[in-house]
Amino acid sequence: MVKGTGPVARISFIALVALGILTGAIFAIAPAIDLRVASYLLAVAAQNHASPFFRFAAFVRDVGPFVVTAAVAPAAAALIMRVMRSRQPALMSSRAALFVILSLVLGPGLLVNGVLKETWPRPRPGSIAEFGGDLEFKPWWDPRGGCDSNCSFVSGETSSATWLAAPALVLPAPWRYLALSGVAIYTTLIALARLLAGGHFLSDVIFAVIFTGLMIWGVHGYLYRWKSMRPQERTLDMPFERTGEAISRLFGATASPRNAPSDKSTPPA
Repeated sequence: MVKGTGPVARISFIALVALGILTGAIFAIAPAIDLRVASYLLAVAAQNHASPFFRFAAFVRDVGPFVVTAAVAPAAAALIMRVMRSRQPALMSSRAALFVILSLVLGPGLLVNGVLKETWPRPRPGSIAEFGGDLEFKPWWDPRGGCDSNCSFVSGETSSATWLAAPALVLPAPWRYLALSGVAIYTTLIALARLLAGGHFLSDVIFAVIFTGLMIWGVHGYLYRWKSMRPQERTLDMPFERTGEAISRLFGATASPRNAPSDKSTPPA
């Protein structure tokens, strides 16, 4: 993912920023689009909630946390191996493992669930008066909603699904593009499932993709593309190796008093 990524990264950044500007403008000028899409999809869901597609969409959503766990597990295992067995080859480089973990922590974790969903009180579709709730609809840009926590802007599950692009990017080239195609399909299904369930507006899921994509782009730039900032591989490995050495010394010091021979002389018989 290092060689030849400059043009692709630039195109990706321009596309995400352009989509963000376009989405922000459209849904600011015509916020009723969110209401119309939500109304249509909720009506479709009410009429077809028992269909095979809806059961499949519910299944895809239910396994979402397990998919994310399975995707981040190899990166976590690689860093643990770097700590415990620094001289042994790991599942992936520290750079790749940190890219996968940091993009998850900073994107879906901090930005989406830690900041936006807790500080931007946009009510969910199911909570507004138009769909039987008691809160007032707010466009995406208006931070005066009545939601207290875990609010509608933006979609956390769509963000987590989009993040799967990060582990896909560290795969070898023959598998990378197939994995990215799968991530695109999976993210679309998750976003559609959230819309049909009345959990989010259309602008919520679009912005979730944009913000998460930009976070992935930034973390990848720091670890791979930006030569003036990119840390050396040895610099990335060193903290984990030193942690492993410290653990070894700690356990060695703990075990030595029990194993050391006694310095007391044996009394004569």
